[in-house]
Amino acid sequence: MAHHFFELAPHFRPYRWAGTELQIGLQPIRPQDWLLIDADYAEFMYTKRVHLTSCAARCYRTLPDSRAAQRELRDMVVRHLLDDHPGRFSLLAGTLMCDIDRQSWNLDDDCVEPLWQLSQFVQEDFLLLQEVDGHLLITAASNAYSSSGRLVAAVGRDIRWAHEPVPKLTALHGSRIDRILAAVHESAPCARFNWQLTPLSSIFFPEDPHAANRAALKSVSAQLSKDPSLAPSVLHIRVERQTLRRLPLTRAIAFSIHTYSDSLGSLSRDTASINALLALLKDYPPERLRYSEMESIQGAVITWLESRAAPPR
Repeated sequence: MAHHFFELAPHFRPYRWAGTELQIGLQPIRPQDWLLIDADYAEFMYTKRVHLTSCAARCYRTLPDSRAAQRELRDMVVRHLLDDHPGRFSLLAGTLMCDIDRQSWNLDDDCVEPLWQLSQFVQEDFLLLQEVDGHLLITAASNAYSSSGRLVAAVGRDIRWAHEPVPKLTALHGSRIDRILAAVHESAPCARFNWQLTPLSSIFFPEDPHAANRAALKSVSAQLSKDPSLAPSVLHIRVERQTLRRLPLTRAIAFSIHTYSDSLGSLSRDTASINALLALLKDYPPERLRYSEMESIQGAVITWLESRAAPPR
């Protein structure tokens, strides 16, 4: 699912405030803004359901002991949808109904895992983190469109294992991440963002997303080197909005991911974003460029950004 409407600005533009070094960048959000419903919800959810079903082995995994936390999360999300997204969902005799695409789910069906059911009616992906024998572990994950592919594999492991491939993240911020996770509160959700440039327009990345992204970048890098003006038509800005929230009963932490993909061309008239991206790509450390696989297109994108940037004062 791609967004090709050049006249529409992206939903979120975290590169406007991002730094060149990896940041945690948590921001408090209002509880009513916890989860989001986009204008393309029906199309999005149809694609997500198909993707989850066809790729369940790599998109979904849970531990048996996570069932109570799954149920609490699902019920908490249902209350949020009913209270904060009125007119879009309704609940009758244990059946949740979506008034957008006319789908329904029996919440009393114990044959369906609550996290799997939840994944069928919200755009966000979810992970659950719980304390097991004194260690905070990922105990459940439904991750249809992560750009890493590592989160589902991390079920049964800790967050440091999930972050291992990210350069310097654990070394620089591991202890702070541990403190943040310990302090997450049920009434004070927070959000952070990731972003990258990629030729892959779909938010549903294929198996081994890093390899797929690397191959896609290789296929366009020579083209862009010859003609940087093609950058807005062949590259997309992929943004992940991530939230953290404590579940009050099980004390599990719910981690959500909502992914967006917008054409780079959607920034053509957004001078502030153009200038911010230009500054970031000029100063990005080599290891960050390698991890995001943007090093092969860095020069061409900088050339295009410079052609659109506001002149220095």
